[in-house]
Amino acid sequence: MRHSTIRDAEAPPIEQIIRRIKQNGEDIKKYYVLNNQGYPVVKADLIYPNKQYEVTYFIEDAELLTSDNYIIRFTVNEKGTENIITDTLNWKPVKGRAGILLSMDDAFLANWEKYLDLYDKYEARLTFFIEGRYAHFFDKAVERGHDVGYHSLNHRDLRGMSHQGLYAEVITPAETLRRQGVPLLSFAFPYGYSDARVRNILFEHFRLLRGYSIRLRIYNEEEIKSGYIISTAIDNIVIPNEARFKRLITIWFRTVKFMGDGWILPLTSHDISSYIYGITPARLEFLFQTAVDLNLQFYRYSDLVRGF
Repeated sequence: MRHSTIRDAEAPPIEQIIRRIKQNGEDIKKYYVLNNQGYPVVKADLIYPNKQYEVTYFIEDAELLTSDNYIIRFTVNEKGTENIITDTLNWKPVKGRAGILLSMDDAFLANWEKYLDLYDKYEARLTFFIEGRYAHFFDKAVERGHDVGYHSLNHRDLRGMSHQGLYAEVITPAETLRRQGVPLLSFAFPYGYSDARVRNILFEHFRLLRGYSIRLRIYNEEEIKSGYIISTAIDNIVIPNEARFKRLITIWFRTVKFMGDGWILPLTSHDISSYIYGITPARLEFLFQTAVDLNLQFYRYSDLVRGF
């Protein structure tokens, strides 16, 4: 059970509970659930002697007062009762360890390289999960501060593939790339598909494995240490509406920042263009700017392997 315990000699009045929530300290351990619209809702459980309280933070409706100061509405519900109190807190997203983990998949090397200066403009760092064999872009990406992972030789579904087939499709070509100087520490499954057998085999050859889904997932440090995470798709086909894309990115990024240090949001696209399996340059720049405005870190998969 995820909760925070506030230790007082006696059970404090509700005014003291509200005051503690308004302080928004790291001692209040937050978690999230998804509502019916797929938006994350941040919550926390506070335990007092003989009483339990559920806190709900309405990040979706956060009011921006200044460029870096927000008003967050929250409710406190005494569990087992209908007693609900609503109040607000001031939140300023200062620099910390919460961040995003952005990756690009497949082999759109020319377009990835075309936007290297855009990444630099926002000090953004990406991980490119490359498909196939060696290309000069791999070295150039690493030289510019980015990361390269592997995505298989021919982009085949690995489930049901024999041990020999896995070597031919993933392990042997990855070893060849390493001998050519490409530092492959992580692997992204083609189509996001995998099973326990395939993951157990590839754990012997990669430090971090990644799936792919349209469902939002935000991870903490302990969950990442398991060695397997699933990244949320942000392709044009997944979020076709421009206004909805901006709203989702805004809510997701505020959520991961508000959750606190150690929380990371993995996101994945493919090409940088209007192609259905890609993200437009304008959307990518909006994503970068939103992350910068919220003081979110840009993580590479190699950063997670080596530790925060």
